[in-house]
Amino acid sequence: MSGLRDRLNRMKSSIIPTSGAEAGGREPGEMTPLQESNSSGNPGTLGGSSIEHRADQGLPVPVIEKESEWSILGAEWVETEWGGFVRRRVSYPLGHQHGRWRLDELPDVLSGLDAFGMPYAANPESLLFFDTETTGLGQGAGNVPFMIGLGRYQAECFQVEQLFIRNPAEELAMLAYLNEQVAACSHLVTYNGRSFDWPLMLNRYVMNRMKAAAAPAVHLDFLHPSRSLWKHTLPSCRLGKVEEERLAFQRVEDVPGSLAPTLYFRYLAEQDPEIMQGVFQHNEWDILSLAGLSIHFGHLLNGRIPLDSLEAEELFRLGLWLSRMDQEERAEEAFLHLRERSAEECAPYWYELGLYYKKRKQMPLAVSLWKQAVEWRSERTFTPVEPYVELAMYHEHGDKDYRQALFYAEEALSAVRKRLSLARPTEKQRAEIAAMEKRVDRLRRKERAQVLSRINSGTMSSEESPEEGQEENEERQAPMIKKLPIRPEGKEAANRRRKKQSASSAPSYAGTLFDDYSLPEGS
Repeated sequence: MSGLRDRLNRMKSSIIPTSGAEAGGREPGEMTPLQESNSSGNPGTLGGSSIEHRADQGLPVPVIEKESEWSILGAEWVETEWGGFVRRRVSYPLGHQHGRWRLDELPDVLSGLDAFGMPYAANPESLLFFDTETTGLGQGAGNVPFMIGLGRYQAECFQVEQLFIRNPAEELAMLAYLNEQVAACSHLVTYNGRSFDWPLMLNRYVMNRMKAAAAPAVHLDFLHPSRSLWKHTLPSCRLGKVEEERLAFQRVEDVPGSLAPTLYFRYLAEQDPEIMQGVFQHNEWDILSLAGLSIHFGHLLNGRIPLDSLEAEELFRLGLWLSRMDQEERAEEAFLHLRERSAEECAPYWYELGLYYKKRKQMPLAVSLWKQAVEWRSERTFTPVEPYVELAMYHEHGDKDYRQALFYAEEALSAVRKRLSLARPTEKQRAEIAAMEKRVDRLRRKERAQVLSRINSGTMSSEESPEEGQEENEERQAPMIKKLPIRPEGKEAANRRRKKQSASSAPSYAGTLFDDYSLPEGS
């Protein structure tokens, strides 16, 4: 410790002499070598940079003049009390056309965005469009946002503001400026910002020991509605693909976002601002596309986009999305328009439409759609199982028509066995087959009981009685009816009886998964 203390004292005496003797023979007022090296610059400078002292902390704050090299990109150097960073501002007139929409259309459709659950109505000036360019894709400490793009509606224009740091040391000033902008808005609009951009910024505030401004009251992340509508229609839900296919905006010579980190590292090595020109343009288009998506979703939620212009898949997804957004009237309109289309277009959605109407307690319409689905698919190689199962459940528990329920249950079992005939079934699929076999057995017993009850009461009509030429079927059913108990029995006694019958007469079905399914006589 004494050696370290001596070295520190020697370094202190060599840099800040307190007297002529301690300064190694220099007279008072004579400059040290460090002071001599600084004398080549302006008075009061260190290495050519001006110095001023912050009164409250006593720390030097650099005051750097505006650098003309950034004027090539239309940017400027901004100095704040927290430090400096590069800022670029671009203003667009409200009549600017971004793809299929004009920027001044937002006020007319903004009320539609209330369906996203806004606690109070928004106005264009309260929206802050936000996007970042980062050095990576993670949330760790090594991922630094080197550029932040902001967009805001103003009285006569739409302004895009981009904040850029020349090195990580300038991040503090950029975050402080962002705090001011976020505090001035009530709605944050992003694309995947809820999962990536905004959590990343909160991490950066923690890393810089700063307190982040309170999050806006509403965060509109347009990635989620984009996936709800177009995940089965578009090859990708990236912002660039969505704006190309749905906003009709085509980027020309765009720098992919995946190259932004590489270009930034190259800039750090070469210090040439022109390297970042493509990244600035890419981020600017991202902000404009966020405004365009706000207008597009506003039109969808207000019913201003003609349904005839939508594909069947997009129309179906739009109805489901509107239903989740509590826009049931518009959802019904979309589904009605879909049902009116040709069978080739609408058939793939009959089953799911039936589920929607089942949830809405409209069972007759749901059953009709499921029957259309099984009839349309009956000539296909692999028929869907789900509509058959839904119809079997409805006839068993709904109208108590066990004969129809048994028919659909057997069709479902046959479809499953046919589907699994090309591959070894998994445990889940074996369980599915076992559940369907159990359903078929249960429906057979219920049908026999129903037939016996009608025979005893004399209510079976001639139309329901077995037709001629079905003696073999009658002989098979006769012993089944005789085995039914005439008097009611308890649940435990019935279970014991079934186990005893299955143990004595029912053969094992193990290893017969791919054989034709048939019940033995008298089962």
